[in-house]
Amino acid sequence: MKSFSFHTNHRKREKSPETRIKLIPLTGTQSRSEILKKIEISSQFNMRYRGLYEYYGDDLIAYKKENPTDYFRNEFLRTFSSYLTDYLEDNMPASWHKCKKSFIELLLLIHLPNALKISKERNSMQHFISEFKNFSLWLDHKEKTMWTKMLASYEQTFHELKLCEELLNRLYLQMYPRFFASDWDYQKDLSRVSQLLEKCTEVEDNFFQINTIDGRDTVYFSNLHTKKQFQVNNFPIEEKFLGLILHGSIGRLEGHSSWSLLLTAGVYPMRAKRYLTLREN
Repeated sequence: MKSFSFHTNHRKREKSPETRIKLIPLTGTQSRSEILKKIEISSQFNMRYRGLYEYYGDDLIAYKKENPTDYFRNEFLRTFSSYLTDYLEDNMPASWHKCKKSFIELLLLIHLPNALKISKERNSMQHFISEFKNFSLWLDHKEKTMWTKMLASYEQTFHELKLCEELLNRLYLQMYPRFFASDWDYQKDLSRVSQLLEKCTEVEDNFFQINTIDGRDTVYFSNLHTKKQFQVNNFPIEEKFLGLILHGSIGRLEGHSSWSLLLTAGVYPMRAKRYLTLREN
């Protein structure tokens, strides 16, 4: 499956002059063969080795083993374990019980849109959400957590995430029309987009919120950080996409008052705004 994703990390990272390396502990209750089996299973969803010595590693492996051949379960675990080990790293909460609102929101609003795949089926979000709900119920039974109750307030966000996937697929295929063709020439399309960028006398790379629709194919964006407004032409969308946030590049030709969308890197729900506007140190 062809995919496209990019990474935007909006949390603070502690700077350390040293690289910390942890060894997988070999205890009397955990044999070498058991550890190798865990490595084998966790590698199927690309969990980093650090997950093997954290409390969550065994739970992700156990959840995988309950339905080992299911593709969508594996994709959920791939995205979720990446969030725990790559995005949060040493800032991962000390237990499942300590995973509160910000933990859920950074996953749904920032990490998940970054990890989104472009697919013909356009159903990655639906399957992730379904598996996330199943995992939450499973965890509630196993650890007496309250994740299912916590997720109940995110139904609107789940709806917006599906819209994000729909819009990202649409915009990406406008940029690369032959993306799914077996003979797609990536370099040729990339060269074409680069030429469009070079023709522009002004280019803005940022996060933009879709504010209003004016007519058939004109919309107004606002820069998430400066609040500056942009009239963007040749952007036919429906009202259901209003409020979503784009990460990309817009350009304007000399003598033109309107802008065009040139590159789309990601699409985010409205509630992501508070995290995307945080200043990084």
